[in-house]
Amino acid sequence: MRRGFTIIELVMVIAILGILLGIVTTAAASAIKQAREKKAATCCKIVQAAFETYYAQKGEWPGGIDSELRSRDTGNGNNCEIARSEVDKMMRDILREYKNGNPCLDISGLFVSRSGAEPRGEHCPICGLTRYFPAKGAYGLDFMVAIRGTKKDANGQRMTTSQMHFGYPHKVDGRFMPFRVFYSKLTDRITVEQWHWEP
Repeated sequence: MRRGFTIIELVMVIAILGILLGIVTTAAASAIKQAREKKAATCCKIVQAAFETYYAQKGEWPGGIDSELRSRDTGNGNNCEIARSEVDKMMRDILREYKNGNPCLDISGLFVSRSGAEPRGEHCPICGLTRYFPAKGAYGLDFMVAIRGTKKDANGQRMTTSQMHFGYPHKVDGRFMPFRVFYSKLTDRITVEQWHWEP
């Protein structure tokens, strides 16, 4: 005679499935976080390499900002942070070179957003540092998706390069974070960095 499952057997099966689901979910979340961290680091590296390639070819930094950077008072006499609007202008010069048959970077690795809002900072009273998070509504997408127009805004318009801000995905939720770009007067070099997250 065939009998059904007892309550205890059903509870044990559900418990085992719950444990397995928890393990899989944790592993998937960890893999997603690692992928975002790699994407963020890669975005910074390819943009920095693009700026350096442009400089090597043209003898000046993109965006026509050379004389302005060299004359800027940095306070400490060396490093200064380049404004986001100037960074976007520099990136548009890089994209213009790409269109003209002189690729300085692999455009498929770019991450863009319509949002021009600054990241929000949360001060840690224990360590004294600030952690930075994406601004509200700062959603990003891959450059190739943006220019193909497969994802449009609320008005059905695709994003144009003049509307784009350039950055990387935040490692926690994948939303858009802008680059931090610094110019060193001492070395005449530009570095592209992320907003720091962990103290």
